[in-house]
Amino acid sequence: MPAKSALLIEAGRVWKSVWKPEIEMARSPHDTNRMPSHRVMAYCHDSVGIGHLRRTMSICERISREHHDSSFLLATGTPYVPLFNQVPRVDYVKLPALEKEASGNYGSKYLNISLSQIIRCRKSMLMRAAEHLEPDVLLVDKAPLGVCRELVPTLRWLRRHRPNTRIIFGMRDIEDSSEATIRQWDKDGVLEVLDTCFDEIWIYGMAEVFNPLIEYRIPPSIGRKVRFMGYVTRDHPAVQAAPVPAQRRVLVTVGGGTDGEALIEAYLAEAAGRLSDRGIATTIVGGPDLPSRAASRLRDKAATIAAVEWVDFEPCMSGRIAQANLIVSMGGYNTLCEIALQHKPVLVIPRIRPRLEQAIRAERWSQLGGVFSLPPPELTPTALSRRVIDLLESGPEVVSMRLDLRGLDRVAERFQEFWSKDHCHATPVCL
Repeated sequence: MPAKSALLIEAGRVWKSVWKPEIEMARSPHDTNRMPSHRVMAYCHDSVGIGHLRRTMSICERISREHHDSSFLLATGTPYVPLFNQVPRVDYVKLPALEKEASGNYGSKYLNISLSQIIRCRKSMLMRAAEHLEPDVLLVDKAPLGVCRELVPTLRWLRRHRPNTRIIFGMRDIEDSSEATIRQWDKDGVLEVLDTCFDEIWIYGMAEVFNPLIEYRIPPSIGRKVRFMGYVTRDHPAVQAAPVPAQRRVLVTVGGGTDGEALIEAYLAEAAGRLSDRGIATTIVGGPDLPSRAASRLRDKAATIAAVEWVDFEPCMSGRIAQANLIVSMGGYNTLCEIALQHKPVLVIPRIRPRLEQAIRAERWSQLGGVFSLPPPELTPTALSRRVIDLLESGPEVVSMRLDLRGLDRVAERFQEFWSKDHCHATPVCL
């Protein structure tokens, strides 16, 4: 086990024994200034990739900057929180990490215990965190029930015992195909929990591009809780305004890297060398979850090609995007939103297994003129090389899409309404 992962797991064990005394001490009437007046607990899905973590951290960073009387407790199993820049008044509970196995089922990422054991552990930690923190807001990203329903007991406890806690589900616009999502939600009982446990549902997207109310047949009783917030990007105005270097550059990024090996391998097989011969540089970001053997092999291959830079992980992709003339990417939500914010052309080779989320996004966005795509079945070194060179030679230098990218602004505006002295508490959901 990597030393960093072991350390984070140990930190999660230690947390349980020290958290309650610290909270009680912070809330002592003799020391009221130590405790910010607004507390947010954020649950972040963690088994695949880093997109959910990036989005949640972006929200915490924005609200923390605008409201100095707020603090955040992030509950997640990802081992990558320390790789991001520290945000003031944001702490986190390190849950034991999960991973998605080849079968599609969840399993323990590091610990030699069964799935039922690790879920019981995570479920207990989530419940204790909510009990002791007593959050004003619980923001749940991506998975309203948590992994394997691990969050449901916490949701129901908060509804019964902390009815003024505002519980929010924040979802990216596209989960999977309509048929697959409806089938999975019916099986898991998602709509029932959305109806009884959540005050608001924030959709990080646009109804004009993809409307989950229609696509996923969300009933009107739940639809009344929905707010379309627009696409959520990160706040990096200085980086976004940075000039592009004189040497042309292609950025290749595969998100967390879990299933990015095929794309990077195809790019290195032909496109990287042909671009190097033309004086065009390449930056490849492998991602922290790129399998170690594949990462080592591809890193070595990249080192043999002139003008190719390899980066294992980049906490601030905005800077890399700003330096690129073209991005070659999978179709992840966060990556495409940051590319759209900077009006850069992108060639998308979307993931199509185990879900069609990226392929649907690439198709819908391509209709707006901002995305060029290469279907995964057509991914060969020669096909990829041709598309990249064609886009560099004849594609648009600047892309303009009709996308609402003010999602983070609207999230901040909603928190401002929550924190307003004149704003009433949420009406409790009766069970």
